[in-house]
Amino acid sequence: MQHVLLRENCRSLQIAVSGASVLRPLRLYVDAILQPQHLKFHVAALQFLNDVNDCRRVSAACFPPEHRGARLRIVLQALDGSLAGASHQEVAIALFGSRRVEEDWRHPGGHLRDQVRRAIQRGRFLMGGGYRQFLR
Repeated sequence: MQHVLLRENCRSLQIAVSGASVLRPLRLYVDAILQPQHLKFHVAALQFLNDVNDCRRVSAACFPPEHRGARLRIVLQALDGSLAGASHQEVAIALFGSRRVEEDWRHPGGHLRDQVRRAIQRGRFLMGGGYRQFLR
């Protein structure tokens, strides 16, 4: 098996090729019937290949933002603040701004305090090895 790695900036696409040389023109054969949980990945891979073929580069359009990205950013920033010794309220100010913290910090439901606490807790979980589960 041979591997081809296409890179541009921080994006990369790895293709595994078996049964032929990557140095010669290839014909791509794909399975037509797939398990539903794998279908979107196969379709995305074909879209990437078509884009590379059309544009001769790895396009940013082929790499949509991770839907968990905004949440992960909050978790990592909360963890950084906590590890630096900031209080939960100081972390909240850094994440959401002083105006929102002034309005919501003492709310009887405690939603903002809970959000900060959970973000720090999730960050510590990821730091302690939970990132392996996250990467799967």
